[in-house]
Amino acid sequence: MANDLPVAVTNVPHWRVNFRPGQYREDLIGSLEEAFHVIEQTKVSLRGWDYPHLSRRDTERSFGNNWIASWSDFGGHLEYWRLYQSGQFLHLFSVRESTETAWRQKLENDTKMHLRHMRDVDWQTVPGFISIINFLYTVTEIFEFAARLCARRIYQGELTITVELKGVRAFVLTTDWDRAWHSYCAATEDKLGRSWSVRSDLLLSESSEHSLKAVVWFFERFGWLKPSVDVLRKDQQQFLKRRA
Repeated sequence: MANDLPVAVTNVPHWRVNFRPGQYREDLIGSLEEAFHVIEQTKVSLRGWDYPHLSRRDTERSFGNNWIASWSDFGGHLEYWRLYQSGQFLHLFSVRESTETAWRQKLENDTKMHLRHMRDVDWQTVPGFISIINFLYTVTEIFEFAARLCARRIYQGELTITVELKGVRAFVLTTDWDRAWHSYCAATEDKLGRSWSVRSDLLLSESSEHSLKAVVWFFERFGWLKPSVDVLRKDQQQFLKRRA
């Protein structure tokens, strides 16, 4: 599918998210029209960009035999998703810290200040940065969206959520200047990812805790072995207070 995408999201560092229901049913969602309604009613709007983003432009939507899709290429953000009538959801979107030039430069400047005590870092060789807070927010949105699909009874029983990062070898974790940060934590693999199988009822009631576990799993793969779950949870709770 990657070669046929209307946006070049797979050519840049990107996320890949996939939801799969435990049992396959071809017509779980009765029609393509209903599939669009499902997205409209369950998308997560906690900040300026919905998860997933459903374009209002007909030129940024498409229909297949048993799926719908939408995409965007705006302000350095690339995104493409499909929802199949079987309930499978596939989402590709760029690592915005990498593709939004101004943001990347700010993170680089902040990181240099955070780690100014480290004299042996060759900043010219660092390909990109990952914002700890944006990472937390993004994974929280992913699991919140899955929970909303469960609330719509799109998923019943077991659901598998796969979250992957691609093209991130040597990317460095960092945070804004107003937060304490003293560690050089960089990915040593180009692809990081895992699948989590959860019961829909538990995801519906505990999506934030499931997302925290996923966040910690990823941060460990960047070399941050003891992230403070309590601090992350506090940031997450403040984020979720915007929930609509």
